[in-house]
Amino acid sequence: MEYVYKMLNLYTSEVILGCVGIQVGLLLLWITAQIRLGRQKRAICSLTEKLGDGDRLKSLLESEEVDGEKLITYLRGLNENLEQLKGRIGLVRYNAMGERATEMSFSLAILDEGKDGVVISSLFSNQGQSYIYAKPVAKGESSYRLSKEEEKAIDQALKPTVEPEEEPAQV
Repeated sequence: MEYVYKMLNLYTSEVILGCVGIQVGLLLLWITAQIRLGRQKRAICSLTEKLGDGDRLKSLLESEEVDGEKLITYLRGLNENLEQLKGRIGLVRYNAMGERATEMSFSLAILDEGKDGVVISSLFSNQGQSYIYAKPVAKGESSYRLSKEEEKAIDQALKPTVEPEEEPAQV
């Protein structure tokens, strides 16, 4: 402890200058963050003023201020990309080695909206070995022979997680 006091007494000015330098650096970072935040707030306010409610958005798209066709094409492209994301998942855990093992084996199906993706299976054994297999899936089917657990994982992934809402009747 005495060594620390000696070092502080010997290098007091350097320690103070270092602390001041760190504080100045943090102040500059804070100022930069505040400037960026202000810009983002102004952009959001500008967008909110332009769009307003849904009627304003519709009239803005129909006007010449925004190229509606480009926007629609862009949104359709986003929708197509979104459908290709691997968002459907099915997981089945099971005991692959008989009565003495626990449910450490699994089959995991990861599919997109087009029912394309992969099913991954891990078979655990009590001898400390684990085997991992990956099989491609196209249109909900694989060109490889699937185990019943892999088929169950694919079925789980294809099952809708949320029931679609019924649209209200038009009056």
